[in-house]
Amino acid sequence: MYIDPRRLPILLAVRREGGIVAAADILHFSPSAISQQIQKLEDEIGLELIERTPSGSILTPAGQILSEAAERIESELTETLRTLSPLAGHVTGIVTIGSFSTLITSALTLFHSEISRELPGIDLRFVEVEETPGMTALRAGRLDILALERDTTPPSSPRGYTDVPLLDEPWMLITPPQTPAISSESDLAALNWLHPPTGTAGHKATLRLTTTIDTPLWSEHRYTDYSVAISMVAAGLGSTVLPSLALSDTLSENVNVTPLPTLGVRRILLRHHASQAQPDSPVGQVLDRLSRWVTEHQLPWGPSSQ
Repeated sequence: MYIDPRRLPILLAVRREGGIVAAADILHFSPSAISQQIQKLEDEIGLELIERTPSGSILTPAGQILSEAAERIESELTETLRTLSPLAGHVTGIVTIGSFSTLITSALTLFHSEISRELPGIDLRFVEVEETPGMTALRAGRLDILALERDTTPPSSPRGYTDVPLLDEPWMLITPPQTPAISSESDLAALNWLHPPTGTAGHKATLRLTTTIDTPLWSEHRYTDYSVAISMVAAGLGSTVLPSLALSDTLSENVNVTPLPTLGVRRILLRHHASQAQPDSPVGQVLDRLSRWVTEHQLPWGPSSQ
């Protein structure tokens, strides 16, 4: 029995992404090419690795065992490269990013695998945190970078810190599925508005939109989490304004989504200590790679215009 180790990442991608088509998309291969490589793996070990069902592909027990081995190999190689990096003169160190959930789930987790390949000496870690405790952690050195959300025009950064613009994302109007299409400002008057978290960028954007209404109707319902907001809207409890990152396909399929191009953007910034982001430092390298990654990838938002 012989296993070509070059095919193991393909099987691992099928497991992580949940199917052949999704794995093909993330690996930039065609689905038929993925199927061919899996078939060759199956021929090599004499066992079926994937069960093809009407709803998609699932790993067999043999496929699960082999994919877990592939994951261990990947982990060992990553750790080995990290150990070798200082000997090769590469930048090494731990960089911890504090962020809100929508940026982590929609961008940072995707970026993580790329930076592991490009900068194997960097141990990149994420912490989900709100801004106030995040600033405390940044001041104490427990975070190296803190992601912030701002509504269109951000204020100046505090003394000793630098705010790096990362991306601008449009605001979207989210209405219940039974609501008629919104085609003009006059249609907004019939909406019942959920209360967003006070003081947030979303709160400011919502107030800016509702000031165009003589007497806006406010719901008794409040939310702090965007997924909760979408569930409330889907249940017909009200309407709200959300950034595009909050609208994953799974969550937004049961609500109406209307772009609001004239409402401005949610601006996402990366704050760090001004003295700790030299170009050849771990923090500087992560900031540079992340900014380029956002620019280069075809994502449902755009890099910051500032």
